[in-house]
Amino acid sequence: MNTEELKKLAWQGEEEQAEWFEEICDYIFRHPEIGNEEYQSSAYLVEQMKKLGFAVTFPYLGLETAFRCEYGDEEGPVIGFLAEYDALKGYGANHDEMAHACGHNWIAASTFAACAALKSIKAHWKGKIVYIGTPAEENFGRKVDMAQMGAFNDMTAVFQMHLNHNTVVDTVALAMTDFIFEFKGVAAHASSHPQRGVNALDACTLTLAGINALRQHLESDVRIHAVITDGGKSPNVVPEHAAMAVYVRAGQKDYLEEVIEKVINCAKGAELMTGAEFSYTRAQNTYYDIKPYPELAEKMKANLKTLGITGWIPGDRYHSGSTDIGNVSYSCPTCYCTLGTGHISSANVHEEEYLKIVNSQEGYRLLHIAARAMAATALDVICEHK
Repeated sequence: MNTEELKKLAWQGEEEQAEWFEEICDYIFRHPEIGNEEYQSSAYLVEQMKKLGFAVTFPYLGLETAFRCEYGDEEGPVIGFLAEYDALKGYGANHDEMAHACGHNWIAASTFAACAALKSIKAHWKGKIVYIGTPAEENFGRKVDMAQMGAFNDMTAVFQMHLNHNTVVDTVALAMTDFIFEFKGVAAHASSHPQRGVNALDACTLTLAGINALRQHLESDVRIHAVITDGGKSPNVVPEHAAMAVYVRAGQKDYLEEVIEKVINCAKGAELMTGAEFSYTRAQNTYYDIKPYPELAEKMKANLKTLGITGWIPGDRYHSGSTDIGNVSYSCPTCYCTLGTGHISSANVHEEEYLKIVNSQEGYRLLHIAARAMAATALDVICEHK
């Protein structure tokens, strides 16, 4: 049986179980949980995997809500599918509810469906399917930790799709990390004895001025954004403490480190000018840019075209964010794509309006397309390893 015949059989297997996959999408949508606390979602997905006949490791790598589910042979290619299932805060009438405005319910269901499609024809190919639960993409980036611990080192290829406004196969992302900058000064009465004070807030504003001057001497894909989180308590008291949150992004992970050094030097200069003592804390995880794998992308484009998806646009690093799947791409060949929802709505991910898309009938239609495209591209990889 040739590759194209195998794809059609896998698509048939996906279609026969379509209602199940939609139920999974709906369940995760209706049980939103913040990153690192996806106890219900992870347990539910693991139980569904057991029903599918997969061997389960849960928890995985010391992460309470991570898991690894496997089915297949110890020899042959290892094909990974990544599930996300953490939600975001800030929705509802009072902006105090959690919700899947990023569509992670859809991601969990579509990669599950791709696994099921491949498993339905497992008698026809040699290798292993791995479904990996990757928690806390939105707030901690646990794929970074998992990549550091070798979770993806044995993978021949890894797949994930995401809903977004546009369809993009050659997806890009900026490398990123974040900091808390703090300055410790000396309090004094701002009118009667200002000469006794050391103004920590001035150090923050001078740091921002330095960063703004720095921008013209950086590559055009660099992004630096900051907010002052503590600027003092009263105007008539010289601020003895000030703090700022700083995000630094760049098109490549190595250049990111160069930019970080320059940004920190801006703060050190402010320390020298004001006398306020500078310290900083760097985030635990640094997100990498997405390493491209053109051969995988071309296979995915061909399969999407067969499934009726065309009109994709190229990845644009000048209008992109950051994701922990970039770290996965430095561990193994990775195919990370987005399926466009612009024909449904003008809403974008993370917006409240996007909640109307990620668990809708049209969202389900795209779920099945994503599952079939990922399964088909996986079969292209599998058949090349015969």
